[in-house]
Amino acid sequence: MFLEKCGQFFFLKMRPLFFFALVLFPLLTAAFFLSQKFSELQALEERFSNAARKEKLALERKARKERFLNRYSTSNSYFLDQQIESFPLLLNERLKLEALLHHPAFPESQAIKDRLSFLKENRLAFVEEKMEVSSQIKEVEEKQRHPVQMDENDLKHVLSLIEDIPIETYSPASGSPQILIKEFRLKKQETSLQTEVFEVEMDLLKREFTEL
Repeated sequence: MFLEKCGQFFFLKMRPLFFFALVLFPLLTAAFFLSQKFSELQALEERFSNAARKEKLALERKARKERFLNRYSTSNSYFLDQQIESFPLLLNERLKLEALLHHPAFPESQAIKDRLSFLKENRLAFVEEKMEVSSQIKEVEEKQRHPVQMDENDLKHVLSLIEDIPIETYSPASGSPQILIKEFRLKKQETSLQTEVFEVEMDLLKREFTEL
């Protein structure tokens, strides 16, 4: 009864708006405090989430780096000589011309002989221009000595070997170092026998990783 009378007294003596504000003040204070705590909790959860995301990315980068080094630290130092420079370009054309040369309809054709002579010398060849060696990597710039001719299949096969990726039916070879194409020049042209080929010239950057 006493509290009820006190409440009636304050309600009568004070303006209703001020009275209600006074009554609601503890509730508003509690709501503000809880809102602050909730915001702090959200910020803390966000920091934990960001930290976990960064840790995951760091682990993924480390795993990619380890896979990369494991892949290229055992590369074949003679890969360019054995797989690229020895690659037989325009082999199908060469076999067809050799068969035609012995056909009665093309007796001793000089044009076929000249084309076959060119095809025998039509090989990729590179010269080392610059080398940098550190404790973990050997980097060599390889410049193509002269342009070569290729057909579409040759181009796909050679690029598969150089870039170490499958291209259609062509697969990369094991033991490849990391090879980057620095410059690539491609031009379609017609041969002396009126067949279309691609003239190709490229400069490469070869990297061999010597240790993990």
